[in-house]
Amino acid sequence: MRIGKFILRTVLFLLLAAVVGAGLYLYPAWKAAKALGDEMELPCKAFVLEVELDRDAVPREQEKMLGMLAKLTGIPEDAMYRLSIEGSAMEGKVHLLICPDGRTEPLIELYLSDDMSVINETMLYSAIRGNLTEKLGLLDYLMPRQEETLYMTLEQVEQLFGADLSGIGDMRLPVPEKEIGAGEYFLLLAVMAREKSGNGYSFALEREQMSLGFDVADGGGATMRLQIQDPAQALARAGRLLPWLEKALPKAEKLREGMQGVKSLSVTLTPQEGGSLTIPTNLASQDTINVLSNIRTWVQETFGGFGG
Repeated sequence: MRIGKFILRTVLFLLLAAVVGAGLYLYPAWKAAKALGDEMELPCKAFVLEVELDRDAVPREQEKMLGMLAKLTGIPEDAMYRLSIEGSAMEGKVHLLICPDGRTEPLIELYLSDDMSVINETMLYSAIRGNLTEKLGLLDYLMPRQEETLYMTLEQVEQLFGADLSGIGDMRLPVPEKEIGAGEYFLLLAVMAREKSGNGYSFALEREQMSLGFDVADGGGATMRLQIQDPAQALARAGRLLPWLEKALPKAEKLREGMQGVKSLSVTLTPQEGGSLTIPTNLASQDTINVLSNIRTWVQETFGGFGG
């Protein structure tokens, strides 16, 4: 009888020790999950994207647009298919600075919102002017420098390049339809590899096509890191493995469709407090757009077609 009680107590002790050990091991994951639940709900998010496009898979309109930009700006066309993007998002508004591979200064500045989306006309004009006037000095008189920063609507950009850019207006950071809470984050972090990093923890999960990581500081502050090969296919697989993620992302099918033609994608996302985004309203005149459209037509006729 005493032996039976001893065995029972030993088993209970071992079970208790296992539970306590698991709790101690999983506590950092739970603490980080609670922090992520709070941090990722902050209204302002800064992000950095590295995007590589598949030249053979991008839609025809995008291929045409990239070909035009390459010829007008003098940037190698291959560089247009490898982009570095810095941006921020807040309250349904997005600000993007886009650099083709090899450039240190952005070529395109883009503001997106449901009410109005605009592109920095002066930044793009300066890049085009610098390339064309270097090739043909006479254009230095026909294309004066622009001192004031002006913007174009997407409709004006379509006129300028003769391309359908309706898809650009749908570029957003997907806003969850339901809150991703600490519980969901905990289930994810619990199966991720982790290591102590500074004053917090780093979590990582590696799969065949995807690498996901979180850096969570003890005193507040979180960063999400995501690398994906063939994002459209990877998102479909992730939706099957993580049903709550599929439900959290609105229009998930449309998001996957938007990834068609993307060969690889790397994202670093950092939520931030405060901040604001204002869509610029100082637009270029229609006369300016007409002049640029005529220049584009002239370059196209003189130097050949764009985008194949």
